[in-house]
Amino acid sequence: GSANNNFSYNFLFQLNLYKEFPKYLKRYSFDIVHSANLVHMPDIFLKFRNLNTIFIVTMHTTIEGQVKGFLKSNKNFLKMAPSEKGSLIFYPYIKLLETIYLKKTNYAITVSNKFAKILSSKGYKGSIKAIHNGIDLEEYNYRNISLNDCYKKFPNFRNKKVMLFAGRLITQKGIELFVRLIKKFENSDYHFAIAGKGDIKSLFKLINKYKINKYKIMFLGFVDNKDLKYVYRASSIFVLPSYYENLPISIIEAMSMKCVCIASNVGAVDELIDNNKTGFLVNPGDFNCLVNVVNNLINNDKLHKKITEEAYKNVIDNFTIKKMCKETLNFYEDILK
Repeated sequence: GSANNNFSYNFLFQLNLYKEFPKYLKRYSFDIVHSANLVHMPDIFLKFRNLNTIFIVTMHTTIEGQVKGFLKSNKNFLKMAPSEKGSLIFYPYIKLLETIYLKKTNYAITVSNKFAKILSSKGYKGSIKAIHNGIDLEEYNYRNISLNDCYKKFPNFRNKKVMLFAGRLITQKGIELFVRLIKKFENSDYHFAIAGKGDIKSLFKLINKYKINKYKIMFLGFVDNKDLKYVYRASSIFVLPSYYENLPISIIEAMSMKCVCIASNVGAVDELIDNNKTGFLVNPGDFNCLVNVVNNLINNDKLHKKITEEAYKNVIDNFTIKKMCKETLNFYEDILK
């Protein structure tokens, strides 16, 4: 079957795991159970069982951070995406469960140093290990994908300079800032690609509101991760104007495809981007700064090339799945000693 990212699906999954997991634990005697997402808390009800195993959780964010993030960009409940509305409605319940969950989980992995410090400052008593996200360089590597490969997948990109937005179509991701950016540069040599699922109706309302020439926009809708690499490879600039992130893997993927990244300086994005060296950081919501960075970049091919080279080296040295797996294995071994 297929999984869904909604409250009811997650709740049913949690209940079924509570019921079925002990059978598997008895059969296989797991040393470690590693949950990959704190916000979804798939193993929350297992915390109320007396199970003889070690639980680890990877923490990308907390429900508090998630809610504060989208409220920075949008306080109008009626204009929120369904996932944002659900998080706000069920916030007290999720927050309570999260508090219980963390008290009953002795080991945590975070994807950034900054978030590890936040957890410690909020009183988390368990052992925390910061391990950055990593990508598979066999899969995500500009050397393995030609532009012709990209054009076969996405013919509309052929012979175009492309500026890209890739992410959920929600206010938290700064989609309106990107639409305003399109309006500002619609008379340039660039075309603009938007990839993602979410509130499509609101997106086209924004496009109509700013009276943008639709000829300059390529709306891709949801792009499967196996095809997203071609989108990054065929794009020159990736803009992530979010109001909240931790350590977004999209930036690593774009860097690996030699697509220059411009992102809001939120969360731990500055652990990925060294400003003016491996990409560009702007203050969240600062449209004028965003315009200035884009204007400087599109008029300076030498700078564009320099940034892509440094960013690619940064990925190779620091953000590979091989490095991530090695550090995770070391953490497991330390726990089991």
